[in-house]
Amino acid sequence: MKKIILLAALFFGLSSTAFAQQKIGHINADELLALMPETKAAQTQLEQYSERLQKDLTEMENELTKKIEEFRRNEQMMTTSTREIKTKELQELQGRIQQFSQSAQQELQAKQVELLQPVIDKASKAIADVAREKGFAYILDSSESKAVVVFAEGGEDIMPLVKAKLGIQ
Repeated sequence: MKKIILLAALFFGLSSTAFAQQKIGHINADELLALMPETKAAQTQLEQYSERLQKDLTEMENELTKKIEEFRRNEQMMTTSTREIKTKELQELQGRIQQFSQSAQQELQAKQVELLQPVIDKASKAIADVAREKGFAYILDSSESKAVVVFAEGGEDIMPLVKAKLGIQ
């Protein structure tokens, strides 16, 4: 029994010593992505795409507004059947607008992933390359949005190394 306790103590002692010798670094990944020119290019493309979608949505809404105004102007002269048909047409158009709005939002999110994923992959690769080159066992993300690092006293900020790797000033 004493041998088992001694072996367990020795194992845990060696494990904690090995862990203490590993290099730990951190980087603010959000800041890195914001500094990358590819991010700015992707954001510009995303804004242009969003503007096109918004333009289409605005045109559809304007069409609905015109049709509602026309309906209200002529409502008194319409028969009950015509009024019901026109009301149904307006409701259908409003439904298509809502459906388009939802689709546009999904398309915009998909476009964001499509445009930013290569940038994220490039940043991740640069971080991993620097970590391997400099012998880091762990790199933690110190971005406020991620809240992965709550306290950072020690470790090494690898931002300058990764920026150099990516050619960012």
